[in-house]
Amino acid sequence: MTRKTLWDNADYACPIVGTCLTVAELRRICRKCGDAVAEEASDYEAHVFLVGQAKVAGGGPAKYLQRFLDKKYRRELRTFLREADPAKLKRLWRERADAGDVPGPFWAMMCHPTAPEELLREIYGEVHMLSHRVGAANRAELSRLSWLEEKLAEASAALEESKTVLRQAVAVWKGRCREAMEALAAERGKRQAAERERISLREAIENSAVAAVRRDRDILAGQLREKAARLESIEAEAGRQALALERSHAALTQARQDLADRDSEVEALEASLLVALGDAAAAHAAHAEHHLDEVAGELDGHCPCREQGLPEGSCGQACACRAAGQTGLAGKRVLYVGGRCSLVAHYKLLAAKFGCELLHHDGGREQSAHRLWELLGAADAVVCPVDCVSHEACSLVKQACKGCLKPLVLARSSGLSSLARSLTELGAGHAH
Repeated sequence: MTRKTLWDNADYACPIVGTCLTVAELRRICRKCGDAVAEEASDYEAHVFLVGQAKVAGGGPAKYLQRFLDKKYRRELRTFLREADPAKLKRLWRERADAGDVPGPFWAMMCHPTAPEELLREIYGEVHMLSHRVGAANRAELSRLSWLEEKLAEASAALEESKTVLRQAVAVWKGRCREAMEALAAERGKRQAAERERISLREAIENSAVAAVRRDRDILAGQLREKAARLESIEAEAGRQALALERSHAALTQARQDLADRDSEVEALEASLLVALGDAAAAHAAHAEHHLDEVAGELDGHCPCREQGLPEGSCGQACACRAAGQTGLAGKRVLYVGGRCSLVAHYKLLAAKFGCELLHHDGGREQSAHRLWELLGAADAVVCPVDCVSHEACSLVKQACKGCLKPLVLARSSGLSSLARSLTELGAGHAH
């Protein structure tokens, strides 16, 4: 049975591209597609472009990406394609996932021709939630991991270059040894010929004068010594070449050991990154509550006219009361599409500080698109965090706001500080 292609898994193109490719590989593949993605484009824009190309059946970028992933994860493909039983496939996936090896097994499962759809959806759910946890990790650790990947790629390239040089050196030494063996065989042949000639001369002694025979014998003895000396020299040279070949082989073995040590270091760093992700997730709730208090403190402020019991706005142009009264969001409704459901109550409390009402839609996780249209009709402005919303919901919000001429702010993150900046931007726009 023919295994599935990338465009056969169009519904899973987004997690495949996001999980199975590093940022450097994503950028490199986008550059091979021409000028479709600018160099200054964000990683998200490059990701969206490549996801769209992967869904085009038989397209050039989709075929190239298929070959690239097949070559990168060829070992995992051989391992998973040998199994046909869904239970064994699930057990094999679980062993690899628990060991921290996700990209290769994920690609192998997506390509498996007999994997049931229920198992693929379950694996997709795990990878989807893993991407959320990775998104909440420390950015410094991600930067270090990217740096280590680049260093690993450089080390691999250097190792491949060293292997090429060593292979060339081995070929040269083998050629020289072959030439030496041929020369040795020729010398042996000459020696055998000399021995045959000696025997013939011994027979000639019986028929020739003793003096002539001795003279010829001395000449032949000198030639024989010369040939023996040359033979010893050639054998010594062959021994030196064999020793050099053994040293080259030892250097190649040491290089392979160094590569294995670096692979162990990369695995240890990946394990450390997973531990850091767990610690970051545990500290997230406390950080959100602390950040809400900071934002609320900045918005509440302290006004001299309140402390002295004077009318609001009587202490000058910079009065906090006057600034609060001048917000452009008073009485407005702001729709927040996406974000983290655990922070919805904090989102609404923050919006109340700006004098507006916040409407929330989860971006299609549980609420329907019809409900999104209803909320868009009741809202005066829209805020959409691009790091925590589906592609479909984001595109729908852009089209709806463009058609209804409603203000839209695409926030960079789903945190409280990002929402505060978005509401400030909307308030400034309404005030003008």
